[in-house]
Amino acid sequence: MSSKKNDIICKVAEIIHSNGYANTKLSDILKETGIGKGQFYHYFQSKQDLSLAVIDYLISEMEKALFTNVLDKDFPPKEKLNLMLDEIYKMQEIGEGKNGCPIGNLAVEISEEEAMFRDKVASFFDLWEKKVQEVLDNMYRNGELRMKIDTKKQARSIIAMIEGAILRVKNSHDIQVFRDTIDVIKFQYRLLENGEINEKNTIHLL
Repeated sequence: MSSKKNDIICKVAEIIHSNGYANTKLSDILKETGIGKGQFYHYFQSKQDLSLAVIDYLISEMEKALFTNVLDKDFPPKEKLNLMLDEIYKMQEIGEGKNGCPIGNLAVEISEEEAMFRDKVASFFDLWEKKVQEVLDNMYRNGELRMKIDTKKQARSIIAMIEGAILRVKNSHDIQVFRDTIDVIKFQYRLLENGEINEKNTIHLL
């Protein structure tokens, strides 16, 4: 891929993350990237073609941050879960949570007619759930969970809590909402150091 094409994809990824997919028009893309229609169509067949490239880029960046750098590493499972939560918090903290999750935004916005987009996003979340489930399975085998649990349901719930909190922060512009959610997940899975959260105010099931 040429560096110019990659630059366009990266810039448009920022635009879509900030403005949303539906609100990003071809005129916006041309203006923000500083290219003309001729140059645009030299690199992409259509806005949909570019959007597919952007989705692939956003997913690859998330996979790199969460999978390659954390969940696929040879770390103890408890450390993996902790690092994953910390990494997601840092992502949100950078923009004060105002833009939401780039993949979650697409999951909410993309319509049924855009099956290729939807399938790519769904595959990312399916893989994320699978990797978190593997972490929980290994935590149980290591004796780091108090009881046997349905790790598939738990992994799905963890991600749902994360994405729900990100959506809430995007609406409220209050990053503390996300910090609270991360703290609750960490306490639930015994990831916090003693004294980081008040145990009397949190239900501890695992």
